Amino acid sequence: MSPAATTLPKKRMRFINRKLDSGMGMAVAKRTYLRQVTDPDSAEPRWENWEEVADRVAYGNTSLLKKFDKKFEVDRKTDYELLKKHISNGSVLMSGRHLQHGDATQPERNLEVFTNCSTSSSSYILFYLLMNGSGVGRPYDDDMCVVNWDNMPNVRCVIDETHADFVWGFDESTKDARHKYGDLDAEDNVHWFEVPDSREGWAQAIEVLEVMAYEKKYKDDVLVLDFSKVRPKGAPIKGMQDRPSSGPKPLMNAIEKVTTIKGASMSPWKQVMFVDHYLAECVLVGGARRSARIATKTWTDPEIFEFINIKRGGFLWSANNSVAVDDKFWKQRNNHARKVLQAIMKASYEDGTGEPGFINQHRLVQNDEGYEGYEDGKFAESTKYKPQKRTEKLLAHLARNAGAKSYSQIPNPCGEISLNMLGGYCVIADVVPYYAPTLDDAEEAFRAVTRALIRVNTMDSLYNREVKRTNRIGVGMTGIHEFAWNQFGLTFRDLIDEEKSKDFWLTIARFKRAVVEEAVMYSKKMKVVVPHTNTTIKPSGTISKLFALTEGAHLPSMREYIRWVQYRSDDPMIKKYQKKGYPIKELRSYQGSTAVGFPTQPLICRLGMGDKLVTAAEASPEEQYKWLMLLEKYWIVGIDEAGKALEDTGNQVSYTLKYDPKIVSYKGYTSMVEKYQGLIKCCSVMPQQDATAYEYQPEQPVTISEFMKALNEIEKADAGEQLLEDIDYEHLKCESGACPI
Repeated sequence: MSPAATTLPKKRMRFINRKLDSGMGMAVAKRTYLRQVTDPDSAEPRWENWEEVADRVAYGNTSLLKKFDKKFEVDRKTDYELLKKHISNGSVLMSGRHLQHGDATQPERNLEVFTNCSTSSSSYILFYLLMNGSGVGRPYDDDMCVVNWDNMPNVRCVIDETHADFVWGFDESTKDARHKYGDLDAEDNVHWFEVPDSREGWAQAIEVLEVMAYEKKYKDDVLVLDFSKVRPKGAPIKGMQDRPSSGPKPLMNAIEKVTTIKGASMSPWKQVMFVDHYLAECVLVGGARRSARIATKTWTDPEIFEFINIKRGGFLWSANNSVAVDDKFWKQRNNHARKVLQAIMKASYEDGTGEPGFINQHRLVQNDEGYEGYEDGKFAESTKYKPQKRTEKLLAHLARNAGAKSYSQIPNPCGEISLNMLGGYCVIADVVPYYAPTLDDAEEAFRAVTRALIRVNTMDSLYNREVKRTNRIGVGMTGIHEFAWNQFGLTFRDLIDEEKSKDFWLTIARFKRAVVEEAVMYSKKMKVVVPHTNTTIKPSGTISKLFALTEGAHLPSMREYIRWVQYRSDDPMIKKYQKKGYPIKELRSYQGSTAVGFPTQPLICRLGMGDKLVTAAEASPEEQYKWLMLLEKYWIVGIDEAGKALEDTGNQVSYTLKYDPKIVSYKGYTSMVEKYQGLIKCCSVMPQQDATAYEYQPEQPVTISEFMKALNEIEKADAGEQLLEDIDYEHLKCESGACPI
C-alpha cells in the first residue's frame, strides 16, 4: 500500500493522469514498462494505467528513505506525492529502468538494476553489468589492459548428461570430464569450478578465468567449468518478470570463443576487445537484456591506428568505438596527432558509420578527491557480489594505472555521463518542462528529480565506494523543442540565435541553478557527498516515445513517417492489421517475414508550427554544433544571475549529428570536424542513411498527403476499434541507425 496522500499547497499544479500516445507510445509502454495486474473484483489481468506506474515508481523511490532517521518520514510522504504527481502528469520521466523495476521492493534490490549505463576496467565486471541490463563503457588503453589472455588455462566447459540442454555427441559430460581430467582438484594442474545458477555465478566463472590469466602461472593447466547447476533453456527467471532463461549454452559457447584468443598473437588490448565482444554476444542471446557498449582508446597509444580500423568491414559490432583525445590533440597538430585525426575522419566518413568517434577527455568533469584509496583493490564489491580475495591484486593494479593517468574519465555508452574508467554508474531521469503548466511547476519537477536520483544512489551496488565518493547524477530534459515553441514561440533556428532566444536560455539556466542548489541542500540533509555532476541530456529515445516527444536534444527525424515493423508472415496479427487498412508488404530479403506500416506523426508536428518546423535533415551541421554549444553553456555548465559561468558540474549532451554525404563532401566533413568537434564535450557524427537503399527501413519518410491517405484507409476499414501498434524493444533498437535486422 502506498502512503496516504498528504495535503499539498493549493498553488501547486493539479493532478493529471496523462494519456500515453496511442500506437507507438502505448506499444512501448506495454512491451517495456507496464505490468499486468489483476483487480480484486476480476479474474482477468489488465495492463496498468500510467497513474499506477507513477504510484509504484514514486513509492519505490521514496521508500529508500525508510532506512534513514525517522525525521525523513515527513519528507518521504511529501516527496512520494510530489514525484507521483509529476510522473503521472508526464512532467517527470524516470529512466526506463525505474519505470520497469520501480516498486516497494526497491530498497532490497541492487543499484545496477536501476542504472542505465556504467563503466568497467575488467571483463568479468563488464559481463556482470551487461547481465544486469546496464550498458558498459571500457577503456582499451594499453595501461588499462593488464591481463595477457595468452596465459589463460586450457578451458573445458562440461555439463551433466542428465541436464535438459545436454546434447549427445556434442557436449562433454561431467562424468567423462572427471574420468579424463581427474575429480575436483585431484590433480595439481586441474581446477574445477561449478558455475552457480545466477548472474553473479556466471560472472564468477569469467572472474576465475580472467584472474588465472592475470596470474600467469596456469597457462598449461586445465580449468573445468561445470554448468550442470544452471537452469535449462526456457525456465523462468524470477528477477526478470519470469522471462525464459537462455540456459547455459550461450555462456558455454562464448567461453569456447574466448579460448580462441590464446596463442593468436594479439596485443592485450586487442585480446580484451575480442573477449568482451564474445561475452556481449552471449548477453544478447539471452534475449531479455541489451548489450550496449562503448570502447575507448587514447590517441597516444602506439597501436591507435589498429584501433581506428579494427571495426572496418563489419567486425566487433557490439561496441561503439571512440578515440579519447585532449586539448593537445586539437592544438598541437603534430605529425602523430594529424595522422590520427585524418585516420579517424577517413574511417568514419568512408565507412558511413561515424566510427570511431571522438571523446574530449579534457572537457569531462573529473574530481580525484579520495581516488587514491582504490589502490587496495577493494573498489568493486557489494552485498550481492564479492570477488575472490586473489582478484584484489588485479583490481589494485588497474587502480594504480588509472590513478597515474592525466584523464581517468570516460563516458557511458550513450555519451551523456562522465564516469570513472575503473567503474561508475549512470543514474538518470528526464524532466519534461513542456508538460509543466508554469515555469514554477517545471522548476519543482527539476528539484524533485534531483532528490529522487540522490536517493537512488543510496542503494547497494558493486561500486559502493565510487558512488559514495562522487554521488554522480544526471538530471536531463526531453521534449525541449515542444517546450521552446509552447512557452516562448521559438523554433530551432530561433533558439540558435542566442540574442533572440535570450529568455529561453535564461530559463534553462534557471533550471540548472535549481538542480545545483537542490543537490547541495539535499545532500547535506542526507549527509552524503554533493554530486560531482548533476545535469545531462540523455538520448531519451524509448522514454520520449511514450508521449511522442522529440528525443532529448535531438530534432525530429521526420514530420510524418510510416513506422515499418517486421512480423513473422504466419502471425495472426498480420491479417487483423490488413483488415484494418494498415499498409502491408511481404519482404523478399527476409523470407517468412512481413512488414506492417504504422502511420506516425511526432507531437511537435501537431503543434501548428507549419513550415517553421526544422527536422534533423534540414538543419546544417554548423547549426547543430551551435545548438550543442548553447546547451552546454546554459544547461551543462550553467550561468549565474549575473551571466557568469558556474563551476562545471555538468555531464554531457548525448547527441547524434546527422549530415547528408550527398551534400557534405569529404573535404567539407573534415573541415567541419576540425572546426567544431574540439569545442564540445561529446558528439556522434553520422551520415544519414539512404532510405531507398534497403527493402526494409524502420522509418519511411512520407509526404503529408501520403500520411493522410494511409490514415484514411485505416479509418475507412476500421469499424471503430483501431488496433494499437504492437512492437517490442528489438524493433526500437533501430532508432540508433544501427538496425540489427
